[in-house]
Amino acid sequence: MFDEFNRLLAPHVTQLQFRKGDYLQRAGVPASVAYWLYRGVARRGMLTRDGSDVTMAFSAEGDSCGSHHDLLAAADGQPAQEFIIAETPVTAVRVEWATLARLREEHSMMREYYLKVSEHSIRRYSQSCLIRSMTSANCRLAAFREQYPGLEHRISQKSLASFLGITPQYMSTLLRQEVRGQV
Repeated sequence: MFDEFNRLLAPHVTQLQFRKGDYLQRAGVPASVAYWLYRGVARRGMLTRDGSDVTMAFSAEGDSCGSHHDLLAAADGQPAQEFIIAETPVTAVRVEWATLARLREEHSMMREYYLKVSEHSIRRYSQSCLIRSMTSANCRLAAFREQYPGLEHRISQKSLASFLGITPQYMSTLLRQEVRGQV
């Protein structure tokens, strides 16, 4: 299925490079493209009403990257609620969402693959919600490490703290306590 998906999609994708800090998608602008990451880490987040930056999830090599909600809402002219930013240098392929929709209509295999990717994204989103709902910051950090092995050392401490729902200062305290064996 993967090979057939790639064969059908190949003429419609563009490979792009993003530097650390570049936006793949901005909040406030309708989302019109989806990405698959070949290299690097991207962070999906949103700004709260009070202006706080909240990290929703991370994507790394092999992951699709985009806010499904924002892509669907753009069909109605709605602006994206989430942003996607490169946490590290990123190499990704980009495809127009409208092209994916057309290919799904034309090819049953594309619909099947889209369903599989959607199911995977729902699982990832559920896992992120579960992590962020844990009451203890120590438990959230342990669950993050389990869900995203090795990612902690590739992203900023500030982004990790945002994902865990704690301040960067408290994140530093947690890490110091671990080093001292107090956790």
